[in-house]
Amino acid sequence: MLPAAARGAHRPARRRARCKRCHPSASSPPSAMENEANSPSSSLAALLSPSTAPFKEELLCPICYEPFREAVTLCCGHNFCKGCISRSWEHRQHTCPVCKETSSFDDLRINHTLNNLVEMILREEGRRLGRPAALCPLHHEEANLFCLDDKELACFACQGSKQHEGHKMRPVQETAMDFRACEGPEGVSPPQAKLKNMETSLQDKVKDFGAVHRSYESISKHNKVEAKRLEEQIKREFEKLHEFLRDEEKALLSQLQEEKQHKHSLIESKMKQLAENSQAVRSEARQLQADLEEDDYTFLKTHKNRKRRIACTAEEPEAVPLGMLIDSAKYLGSLQYNVWKKMLNIITVVPFSFNPNSAAGWLSVSEDLTSVTNGSYRLLVENPERFTSAPCILGSRGFSSGFHTWEVDLGGITNWRVGVAQLRGGIHWTFHHDARSGFWYIYRLPGMNSKMCQASNMARTVVALGELVRIRVELDCDEGELSFYNADCKTHIFTFHEKFGGTVFPYFYVGGTPVGATPEALRICPLRVRIHEDVPV
Repeated sequence: MLPAAARGAHRPARRRARCKRCHPSASSPPSAMENEANSPSSSLAALLSPSTAPFKEELLCPICYEPFREAVTLCCGHNFCKGCISRSWEHRQHTCPVCKETSSFDDLRINHTLNNLVEMILREEGRRLGRPAALCPLHHEEANLFCLDDKELACFACQGSKQHEGHKMRPVQETAMDFRACEGPEGVSPPQAKLKNMETSLQDKVKDFGAVHRSYESISKHNKVEAKRLEEQIKREFEKLHEFLRDEEKALLSQLQEEKQHKHSLIESKMKQLAENSQAVRSEARQLQADLEEDDYTFLKTHKNRKRRIACTAEEPEAVPLGMLIDSAKYLGSLQYNVWKKMLNIITVVPFSFNPNSAAGWLSVSEDLTSVTNGSYRLLVENPERFTSAPCILGSRGFSSGFHTWEVDLGGITNWRVGVAQLRGGIHWTFHHDARSGFWYIYRLPGMNSKMCQASNMARTVVALGELVRIRVELDCDEGELSFYNADCKTHIFTFHEKFGGTVFPYFYVGGTPVGATPEALRICPLRVRIHEDVPV
């Protein structure tokens, strides 16, 4: 192979020899085509790099000695630029400038393979020549090393500098290959080397965002159906109150629509935010993939910032908060009592309603939200308030101060719990329901003596009941006392002494019935409505 300088000196003679074959008179003045061929060209310099010059010389047009531009093939098999062969044939016979075989414009065929090959090589050479050399920020020399301790490029002079004293150095190409292969160089901890794992983690975050997004979609669909059901039931209730209650009906429906719209807007906002966050994570994943395809210098120069950027982007999706479902009890709970002043003789009021949003899949709540039964399991919309591990349900009203009382009709159920519960340590109910977990109640299990029950304290205190049909619960939040009584006999059953320190909700467990038996309902006893409230006597 000739040196670059020798090849450069040889090329003019080669062009002149070919031009004599193409032109009848060697003494004729040079044509514009020949002047163009003799002029310097950046594309020629890019194509004839020292490493691959012999191969790339075959990609030069025999007329202009430039990389082929719109290469065409003659019937003899020789290739030329379409413009070069056209200008060569303007005032001469239509013959091949190389082998002199007769040809014509009809014989010209575009050589797509040759054109693509020339374009590819020119593009690659352009990228190689266009990339500036990476310099060491300390000595301003070409950075051929990478400091594993400082995570930055370095030059050979850095090896003896105080700034990098005792640091581990590796060649740039070797380090980049190790990082791309997800096998960290010796002395590098896995989190700093496994960029592929980061990409996988980002993809997992996208899936997490999608899961929460689907939860919001499910809640949104449920709210639409529930809002329609509530609207119809509210209308039936108001129909009983006749014309003079229409104003109250409109006010309540307006409140329902406002809550529906508010929660719908909130859900849409959350879903939009999730979609944006998910798109951001996808974009970061794509950017990471693009970074992995960069050259070694560019890849390592941005390595430190890349890790910070990924750490900021890859956040956990926010979990669905409490209260996203429409609060059914707010509209149906004690609905008639809200207008009792004009319908005092026909209304029924309870101290609170059952909260259907907390009911486990086994439980069915009546339309007026005052009774609950244990039937077959139903798949319900997932929400943080709902019990999933046991057939439990909460009351719609929470208590944090003052004195409160209510009565529960067991309705012949032999497997039950009655008490209060407090949410602790998150937004989901714990699997274990006992006093240590924020559940204070008395209970009876199947097979126990019908006149005995137990408490949920650590001692599991056994208490004699007698014939128990109704339980009266008295909650004194200020004194920290929760007491249970036989409402019929007016006898004390058990008292918890506990500083609750927060809001507690009425808590109920409704066990299943034997196969073939009709499910019994557990019911909240209504209050006797007078000028002031009092429990039934």
